[in-house]
This record gives sequence, structure tokens and C-alpha cells, in this order.
Amino acid sequence: MSKTLALLAVLTSAVFACDPFPNGTDTKLNWYTCPASNTPIKSLKITNKDHQEVYPVKLSEKLYVHLNVDNSEDHNDIRLDIEVHSWGGWTGCSWHKVPTFGLLSNLNACEHGVPCPIKAGTQDLTIEIDFSKYAKIIKALKDDAPYQITYKLTDRRTTKVTCSVAQARARTKVEA
Repeated sequence: MSKTLALLAVLTSAVFACDPFPNGTDTKLNWYTCPASNTPIKSLKITNKDHQEVYPVKLSEKLYVHLNVDNSEDHNDIRLDIEVHSWGGWTGCSWHKVPTFGLLSNLNACEHGVPCPIKAGTQDLTIEIDFSKYAKIIKALKDDAPYQITYKLTDRRTTKVTCSVAQARARTKVEA
């Protein structure tokens, strides 16, 4: 009886196990424009301070997100909201929001790495993301795991949104 239960437990865990790195995130960045975004994002890549693409991304270091956007109007007063999601967990194979207790909400985007103002037209933008200010959150995250980051910019005057979601394998510990 105990052998049968052990075998059943192994088979059940194999059948219901989550892919440890969804959407190919074990080897490459996966990104998309949020459905609520008013601004089309044509391309997105992440580099380090030396402008070299990095993968996995290192959340303990400054990241530079390079976007090509087609912006319909000028934006000067921009709010930034960031959501972090982890993969898997007890409730199934899906993304689960990591509580940040408001630390990553309603930020002044122009003071958090966004080059302001953002002018109308098709253009390349480079956004600096520095999670070192939020070391307590980053240190609580599992190292070498997949994370999904939603980066949402909202014009306070027009309420128009520019939003992207990036899914990536991430390092959260400082490498020696």
C-alpha cells in the first residue's frame, strides 16, 4: 500500500509540475505590450551599463530598457507603476503578484529613470531601472528564477498609458 501511494505521489507531481521557466524564459527574454497600452511598443531589449544585452537579467544591478515606441502626443507629467510577479507556487502554474506594499506604485516616472518629457512620434527611448532602492524586495526574491515585470507609465493629464510586460530569468543575488 505504501509503495502504491509513493508511486502515485511521484506520478502526480510529474504530471502537475510547472515548467520551471515558462515561455522560453530559461534562454531568452519574452515581452509584450500590455493590452491597456495606448502606445505601440515596436521593440524592447535590456542591456547593462556598458550597453551589452544581458541574460539572465541581474536585478541587483542597474538595467537599461531600450524601447522603440510610436507615441501619439507629448507626455510631461508621468506616473510609474511597477508590478513584479513570480512563477508557479501552490496555486498552480501561473504568475503570482509579489507584494511590494505600495513601494513600486504611483512613482514620479521622471525621477525614476524615464527620460522626460516624452515627445510625440516614433522614437527610441532608454529607461534606467534601478532596483537597488528596493533591495529588501529584491533580496526576498528567489535567485535564478523566472519573473514577470509590468512597467506602466500613465500620463497624469490625459490618462493615456504606455505599458509593457517583460518575462525573464532573473538573478537577484550579487555575484562575487
